[in-house]
Amino acid sequence: MKIWKSKFNIVDATTSLSELFREIGINFMWGFVGNSIIVFMAKGIDTAVAINFFIYYMLMSYVVNRDKYKTRLGRFVIMPISASVGAFLGYKFAQILSKII
Repeated sequence: MKIWKSKFNIVDATTSLSELFREIGINFMWGFVGNSIIVFMAKGIDTAVAINFFIYYMLMSYVVNRDKYKTRLGRFVIMPISASVGAFLGYKFAQILSKII
């Protein structure tokens, strides 16, 4: 487990695997939940909208209050890629789920 917490340099950032995967996961979920809201709103599924709003604003409170990304890795790789992949998959997942509901 030492490798999980040990720091290493990637691009211009010093980070650990646990920190890297945590931030990727949070950005992914932020995009995923944020775009799911739009699909559920368009379909008029109020319960799903309310649940997604709650989760989205919990994630938003973390994203807004964390230290800002100061490296190119964070600003140009971690945030945009993980959030946009999450947003697209949230959009597709919400379409599938709305057909089931």
